[in-house]
Amino acid sequence: QGVLPINLSRLAVTGCSYAGKMALYAGAFDERIALTISQESGGGGATSWRYSQTEPAGTVETLGATSHQWFREEMFQFAGANVSKLPEDHHELMAMCAPRALYATANPDYTWLSNPSCHVCSRAVQQVYNTLGIAERFGFSVVGGHSHCSVPGNQIPEVEAFVEKFLLGNNSVNTNIATTPYTIDLTPWITWTNPTLANDTTLFTSLVYPVDRQSALDTAITFRWNKIEGVQRYFIQLSTDPASHNIVKSDSTTDTLATFIGLLDSTRYHWRVQVRNATGLGPWSNVWSFFTTASLPTKPQLVSAALNQTGFVTFLWRKEPVADQYLLQTSIALSFSPIFRSASTSDTGKTLSFFREGLPYYWRVQAENAAGPGPWSDVGSFTLFYAPTDLVLQRSVSNEITLTWSDNSTVEEGYVIERKQSPQPSFVVLDTLHGSGNTYVDSTVEVHQAYTYRVKAFRGSMESGYSNEASLTVGVNEGEGLPKEYSLGQNYPNPFNPSTTIRYALTPLRGGTPVTSPSGRGEKGVRVSLKIYDLLGREVATLVNEVKQPGEYTVQWDAQGVSGGVYFYRLRSGDASASSEHSPSAGSGQSFVQTKRLVVVK
Repeated sequence: QGVLPINLSRLAVTGCSYAGKMALYAGAFDERIALTISQESGGGGATSWRYSQTEPAGTVETLGATSHQWFREEMFQFAGANVSKLPEDHHELMAMCAPRALYATANPDYTWLSNPSCHVCSRAVQQVYNTLGIAERFGFSVVGGHSHCSVPGNQIPEVEAFVEKFLLGNNSVNTNIATTPYTIDLTPWITWTNPTLANDTTLFTSLVYPVDRQSALDTAITFRWNKIEGVQRYFIQLSTDPASHNIVKSDSTTDTLATFIGLLDSTRYHWRVQVRNATGLGPWSNVWSFFTTASLPTKPQLVSAALNQTGFVTFLWRKEPVADQYLLQTSIALSFSPIFRSASTSDTGKTLSFFREGLPYYWRVQAENAAGPGPWSDVGSFTLFYAPTDLVLQRSVSNEITLTWSDNSTVEEGYVIERKQSPQPSFVVLDTLHGSGNTYVDSTVEVHQAYTYRVKAFRGSMESGYSNEASLTVGVNEGEGLPKEYSLGQNYPNPFNPSTTIRYALTPLRGGTPVTSPSGRGEKGVRVSLKIYDLLGREVATLVNEVKQPGEYTVQWDAQGVSGGVYFYRLRSGDASASSEHSPSAGSGQSFVQTKRLVVVK
C-alpha cells in the first residue's frame, strides 16, 4: 500500500463461470469490496436453485446436476424435490452485496447456465436495491451472441460505467442497467411486499460482556449489554449453537445484566439479547460466542491420505473431543521446513491440490481450541502415483484378447497385468510390461472361458492402485461375447475440466458395407467417426476417424485450449448419412448415428 496506488476503500472483485460464483461469494461476505462483477456464473452463482429446478429435466444446471467438487456435500441434501427446503435462495446471496455495487451478466446462448433463472433472481435483487433507495448500484445484463466468458462489445461500456462510478468516483455515468430478453411472470417468485424504510428509535441493543469469542471463562458469568431508553424489559438467551436452536439458559430482566451459573467446562456458548418497549419486541442483537475453561486437545490420530487422478489429495483424521479447529501441514521434508501446503478447518478432513507425482510428501495435523494448540500428530507420508484407468478388452478372430488402458502416470517404469479365469477366485500375475505402453495382447486364452483383467503401474518397489476390472467371455463363433447393440455412452465426468472419457460399442457387422481393416487380414470392419461440435455446429475436434472391429472402446478428449461451454459429440458408423440419427437393431451393422451433449467448465 505504501508503494502501489491502491485505495483500500474501493476494492473490486470479478470472475467468470466458476470464478464468477467465487467473485459473488467474496462480494457478499467481504464488506471491504466496493464493486462485484459476477460474469456468467451459472448454478450456485447468480441463478436461483429453486427456479432452475422448474426447467425441463436435464436442460439446465440444477442443484442435483452441479459439480460435487464445487460445493459441500451438505448442499446436495436439497437436490430435486427438496430444493424448496433450502434455507436461502440466490437472490438473497446477491442482495448481501448491498449497499455496495453489483453487476451480474448471463449468456442465453448457453442453456445449461439457466439464464431465465438468472433473470428471475436479478429481478428479485433489483427489488431489494430499489427498496434501499440505491437502484443505481445494481445492474444486470443477459446478452447472447458471444462465447462463454468473453465480454461482448455492448457490455464493455456497462463494465466501464460501474468501474468509473464505484471505483473512481465519477457519479455522472449511468449504471441503471437491466438488459434481458426474457418476460417471465414474476408473481410466483417475488411474493413479498417491499417494506417502507424509515429512521426511528432503535430497539436493537448491542452486547458488552463477555466479548465475542472470549475464551477461558468461568462456569458462572454475568452478562452485560447496553441500555436502551424507554425499554420495559430485556430478554437473554444462551445456546450451544449459533442459530439458537438449542437454548440452554434464558431469562428476562429490567436491568442490563444477567447472571448464569452451572455452565459446562470446555464448551462454546452463543448468546443474544432482545428488547421490548410499549410498541412491542425489537430484533435480536448480534450473536456473540465465548468458550469456558478448556484443556488443550490431545494429538490427532491420522486416518488416510487418499489420492485421485487429478493431483488432489484428501486427508482424513479422527475427531478430538475438545478441538475447535485443526491445522494441516504438508511438506517434502520430514522436518516440515519448508511447508509445502497448509490449511485450517473445523472438519476432520481437508482436500489440497498441486502435489507432484512421484515425490514423497509428509503430513501432520494439530488440534486447537480456545486454550491453545495441542501437540502435533504423528507424521504420515504419501506419494502420488496415478493408477491406469479405462481398461477395455477386445477379442480378435484368432481369440486373442487385447487390453488397452489410459496411461495416467508420468513416472511409471512399467505395468503388471493380472488375470483371473472363472471359476478361479483370485487374480494371478499374467505378465509384466516395461516402459510406458498402454496395450497388451493375451494369446493364452481358451474358448468358452470367462476372463477378468486388471492392471497396475510400478516404479521400483512402489505400486499404484489398480485400474478398473474388465471381463470378457471367449466364444467359439465370430461375434460371441461381443456387444449386442451399438451404443454411445455419456461422457464422464460431466461437466469437466480439462479432460473427459467417452465410451462407445460396435456390434459384429452382418450387413451394410464391410471395410477391410488396415491389417489386411480381411476382418469385417466398419468406418467409425467420433467428432466434437460447438453450439453452432462447427467441428471442434475429431477423436476417431478409422476402421474399427466390433467391440467396446473408450476415447479421451482433452479440452485444453477450448472455451468453456456446451458442446456436442456425435458417433457415426457404417452407412450413416449426415441427416440420419437412429439406433440400428442389434447386430444389423447397417448404420448408426447418435449425438450427446457435454459441458466444459473453465
